[in-house]
Amino acid sequence: MLTSLAENLWELNRPLKAPGLRLDHRMVVARLASGELLVHSPVELDEDIVSALAALGPVSHLVAPSLFHDLYWPPWFSRYPQATFWGVPGLRQAHPELPFGELLRPDQPTPWEAELPKLFIAGMPKLNEYVFFHPPSQSLILADLVFNLSPDQSLLGKLILKANAAHGKVACSRIFRAFIKDRSAFRQSVEELLSRDFSRVIVGHGGNVTQDGKEALRRAFGWL
Repeated sequence: MLTSLAENLWELNRPLKAPGLRLDHRMVVARLASGELLVHSPVELDEDIVSALAALGPVSHLVAPSLFHDLYWPPWFSRYPQATFWGVPGLRQAHPELPFGELLRPDQPTPWEAELPKLFIAGMPKLNEYVFFHPPSQSLILADLVFNLSPDQSLLGKLILKANAAHGKVACSRIFRAFIKDRSAFRQSVEELLSRDFSRVIVGHGGNVTQDGKEALRRAFGWL
């Protein structure tokens, strides 16, 4: 079920349907100093997950870190009506049927900012991704900024990854780069990210980078 990454930090991977690719979706759970839980990019909810979370603490914050991470939300709203649901700019417009209560803003701290600082990745208005830092474990938590997919793919999957310069390595895929509308703003965000203190990179899709994560990201953005 939930796998421990560090003290007060857990992950859960579930398969994600993607034509031709072996792909998964990682949910991250952080326990705050208050004992409350923050759930980042939830996977499809089931009773096993409900039980696992209940054993860790009360679910108080749920975060949609990107406009692309908008799956599976309705059951979470139903199950945790007392929680605060945080979305990125544009999510309310994209899903007016979902009652996201709070908007992540670059200039406005969240109640948990000191424990999980955030950084807005500018220049990509169709994604509006926020990344998060978990200082105690020196971890960077991502959604789609880079992938680290297994090279163990079907022939079609290998061709897709090679065409996107993302086969067998930590990479910002060519498809992802196509969403950059303001290259200068995007570069500034990446530079700010790389100035922060982290060594592990927890990715939304693929294997985590458990050491030298900052150097892996420098290589992934070598094209920029």
